[in-house]
Amino acid sequence: MISPTGKKVRGTDTWGSGAYGSPRGNHLHNGVDFIAIPGQIVIMPISGLIAREARPYSHSNYSGVLIRNNHIEVMMFYLELLPSIIGKWLEERDPVGTAQDISKKYPGITNHIHLSIKQIDPELLLNIPWKS
Repeated sequence: MISPTGKKVRGTDTWGSGAYGSPRGNHLHNGVDFIAIPGQIVIMPISGLIAREARPYSHSNYSGVLIRNNHIEVMMFYLELLPSIIGKWLEERDPVGTAQDISKKYPGITNHIHLSIKQIDPELLLNIPWKS
């Protein structure tokens, strides 16, 4: 898996840290925020099917995407998808959209792409010597 922006994880700003598990009011951050410049190309962090568009908020123009393959399912938020991309298979590093400006909703936040893992095949994380 690679950074969808080519940049590092968002550090601490007015709204907290972009690291996994950082405090978010009464819950913990469930993903990783990669620094982004609004309008920049966002690339695929994995190879996979663009399964569907996803919305982080029900009443906003912010959007995202659900990507899946046989081993992992990831969600990315705060990107405008390329046209006619839903249902297509893309390879890691292929363009998927452009970064949106999340600072309009959260003044003082570092713009970013939020990435979270929704499902993962444990075999990706294990060294299983008996598997043929």
